[in-house]
Amino acid sequence: MRLRIVLLHGVGANSMHWRFQLAGLSDRYRVIAWNAPGYVLSDALKTDNPDCKSFADALNDFLAALKLDRVNLVGNSFGTRVAQCFAIHYPGRIIKLAMTGTGIGPRGLSDEEKQKVIATREAQIAKGGYAFGARVNALLAANATPETVELVREVVRATSPRGFMHGVKLGLVDGYAPEEVAPKLNFPVLMISGREDRVNPVDKNAAVLIKQLPQGKLEILDGVGHLPEVEKPDVVNKMLRDFFG
Repeated sequence: MRLRIVLLHGVGANSMHWRFQLAGLSDRYRVIAWNAPGYVLSDALKTDNPDCKSFADALNDFLAALKLDRVNLVGNSFGTRVAQCFAIHYPGRIIKLAMTGTGIGPRGLSDEEKQKVIATREAQIAKGGYAFGARVNALLAANATPETVELVREVVRATSPRGFMHGVKLGLVDGYAPEEVAPKLNFPVLMISGREDRVNPVDKNAAVLIKQLPQGKLEILDGVGHLPEVEKPDVVNKMLRDFFG
């Protein structure tokens, strides 16, 4: 049986974000890309205020439907948060974990801080996914090609406001700060970050988490922003092949 890898997209993306991994890794692995709750044809979560366990349970349901028990995960951004929540609430289920554009869990954000983020994000998606897709440059390195910009734009135009905001809110809840999640990440972890990541800057995210992971490794790519698997797919695919074996 081929090794299974489940791909977890970012907050404004969907399963097609992983087109280069679906194409570039499927010769060796069984590669599965989910659409998180509220994305594309997936039903949204019932609650408007999901927490860490909400998304862990959603991923568990997804894996149960596919009859998958222990899996390898790859997540980008919001997807890395989902993976960390899954590790906390379903220990022993992850074999190896790779994360790009890693986001760490917050600790005790004030209501004022949360409302500021929510208001900013609601404004971004207020006119729907198509309008939201016009603003993707912040996700990419300064030298991103026009083709890469357009590819990302077409992916995020499929974003629904409700699913998007559920993902945003996961970035604001307690429950998976580095000191909480690190003891559960007792397996090999690879983090791949772009030096030009302005969404989840390395020094405030991956570099903080890596200090607490005995089996962790952090790779930083020059000339790359928040989406290494799209900006440098061949490089990232080789790293993933080497990591998963």
